[in-house]
Amino acid sequence: MKDRENIDHYKLQPVKHDAEALMKLFGPESDYVGESNQTTNFKFFQDEILKKRISVDELWDAIQRLIVIDISLRQGEDDAQLIFESLNSTGVDLTEADKIRNFVLMNLPADQQEDYYNKYWHPIELNTEEGNEYHVSEFIRNYLTFKLKKAPAMGKVYQVFKQYIEQKKLTTEAVLQDLVKYSDYEKQIRNAQSPSDKVNELLKRLDVLEVSVTRPFILPLFDYWQEGNITADEVATILGSVESYIFRRLICGMQNNSLNKLFATLFSDSLKYVDQSDNYVDIINYLLLSKTEVSHFPTDDEFAESIETRDAYNMRQQTKYYLFDRLENQDSLERVNVIDGMQNNQYTIEHIMPQTLSSAWKKELGDDYQAIYDRWDNRLANLTLTAYNSSYSNKSFYEKKTAENGFDHSGFRLNDFVKGCDQWTEKELIERSELLKQTALKLWPMPSSNFQPKVVENEVYGLDDDNNYANVKIASYSLMNTPYKLPKRTWKEMYIGVVRALYELDPAPMRQLIAGDRTKLEKVLIDHPENGFSQVADGVYLYTSTDNWNKIHKLRDLFDFYGIDQSELQIEVVSGKKE
Repeated sequence: MKDRENIDHYKLQPVKHDAEALMKLFGPESDYVGESNQTTNFKFFQDEILKKRISVDELWDAIQRLIVIDISLRQGEDDAQLIFESLNSTGVDLTEADKIRNFVLMNLPADQQEDYYNKYWHPIELNTEEGNEYHVSEFIRNYLTFKLKKAPAMGKVYQVFKQYIEQKKLTTEAVLQDLVKYSDYEKQIRNAQSPSDKVNELLKRLDVLEVSVTRPFILPLFDYWQEGNITADEVATILGSVESYIFRRLICGMQNNSLNKLFATLFSDSLKYVDQSDNYVDIINYLLLSKTEVSHFPTDDEFAESIETRDAYNMRQQTKYYLFDRLENQDSLERVNVIDGMQNNQYTIEHIMPQTLSSAWKKELGDDYQAIYDRWDNRLANLTLTAYNSSYSNKSFYEKKTAENGFDHSGFRLNDFVKGCDQWTEKELIERSELLKQTALKLWPMPSSNFQPKVVENEVYGLDDDNNYANVKIASYSLMNTPYKLPKRTWKEMYIGVVRALYELDPAPMRQLIAGDRTKLEKVLIDHPENGFSQVADGVYLYTSTDNWNKIHKLRDLFDFYGIDQSELQIEVVSGKKE
């Protein structure tokens, strides 16, 4: 029926693409939208009905048993979003994006809802589309991460988004306009379709590495670039530094899940210094190089040793794709599609010295063959690419080299050194290892920076940051977005204040700790006065006669016990000042 002129009226409104797919089902099958869930679901029920061979009367009887709930709300009294959330909790979970969409659109007039959906929300969906799926929840999480300088848990994106809107007092249209703008950057990044070919090449390489942790930095970086503040060449250089940082850490066996905080704040940290230098690349490199402990930028010596000695054969699959593609193609315009070739098994990794040594190989390697094998078997120097892995087996080096499809006839650049060898012993392995090491240092260089801050401001760290806070003076702290001043500016003052706030939030977990035996927090909390302990509440005493390192680690354990994200505690320290 018609509600307004030329506009169909739906009691239940499908989203834009689903509505199009639904209408196609009323036409010829050749027009069906195959990738739509509407089509998939229709075909499922169609096939099931045909298989069951039920009659029309039976089908009609089944349809009559369907129940539709109609809820009427009293204007000005009922909260539509709250009712929607409570009803949904009993069914299939909505995505965080579903909840956000309803939050921003539900209280608008019907006409405005449709207008905002078509003008803003649907473009956001399309900009985050990948593999016929929308990744709006993930995008909004990255958006919130750089806006708030900390990453919300994936299951709390909607809650954090609501708080962000309410605290900033943003209008619905203002936030949707901003989301559309950044979703355009998201599309450029996700599809490597920025205005610069050089930048796109870096984006493709980072995509292979699957380092989504960098996205909260790259999104505002793209905005900074496309608003005219920096050039495409500067963006490419910065992404190159990020690539080196990420890959060096992977090769050195350092976990990148500790970098959420770094990339959440890297862009905002850089803006503190833009009035001190006209070289933005130098600022970013300075910030990356200034990281310490488990977040530090691996040195040339650390990287060189790891690239030589690491088991490169048993690395994560995506890392291997990236590594061999980069080593083979380097920066050449004449490229071999290594990644696709490896993914479809057209190209495989070949052990030059085979994984099973024949008597001929043992003889060629010499009396020390077992030690050489154990040392070099899966190292990068003994690995290469081939399209004929199964035919090589554990043949002698001479056969592998001179056979019809052997190394001598290989088109891979990675085999150029092997072609020039007459034997494959430890001498050749050492030489190739040195060659690959030098290539790696060139492809993943350590960046440099001449930037030095003129005025060092106080710095803010999260409890989840890798910092031992030794010999550092504290200025203040913020717990769950509530700031706290420290009149005496002591770590003990902060320690007691945080634990007291947690107790006031919920005393039960702390009472449980006092009553039970918890290894990590044993003798940290007791129920009676004792030397070295400070009172937190009635019957709750905290051990405070300990150094900053222990205070921080006990707080981390306590936050984990409470189930509170460690990033909820932000600590402001006085930069460059020692106690």
